[in-house]
Amino acid sequence: MILQLVESDNQKKMVKNIITKHHSYVPTHRSVGRRIDWLIYEDDMFPSKCLGMIGVGSSVYPPPKDLLTYAGMSKSEYKDNFNSFSNNWRYCMRESIPNAGSQILKLLRRHAPIEWKKKYGDDLNYILTFVGGGNNGAVYRADNWNMVGYTAGLPEHDMVSMKWNDKEELKEKFVKPTGENKKLIFVTCLNN
Repeated sequence: MILQLVESDNQKKMVKNIITKHHSYVPTHRSVGRRIDWLIYEDDMFPSKCLGMIGVGSSVYPPPKDLLTYAGMSKSEYKDNFNSFSNNWRYCMRESIPNAGSQILKLLRRHAPIEWKKKYGDDLNYILTFVGGGNNGAVYRADNWNMVGYTAGLPEHDMVSMKWNDKEELKEKFVKPTGENKKLIFVTCLNN
């Protein structure tokens, strides 16, 4: 398996297509903030079969309480260190391949800090991900990511995002977490 950094418009179209057609519970290719994507290939021989994509992007704010507990940070400290956290915002395969998941995540852990530093100038210390849609995070567990807790969970309603909505929209749409639709939070620390 190899990861190929996404740089060209054609590669970006491939990422969009893979996510739209193959991501099981969040088939959107849109994101806000920092973002680095890779295409996943069988090997480095040309031509090689494109198996899927994986990407990291800006972390989340506000941070889940369980993430703060794991990192040993206050909300203020997290904000000061925000750019040392990234979110594995998408991981999407075109087909299921036994034992490929942990190999791909290992490559991500190797490539992400290098590309993050090159592109943004910051040291990347943590990658987190959220697992929902009835999945249990087995691929992250197999790669020794730490399951650190859960998100607060929101009921089904119009999507509210600290990234997408302005202050007035947030006030109108905000719904206090009710515990429904919680997602698992997994984290891997890169500086151990």
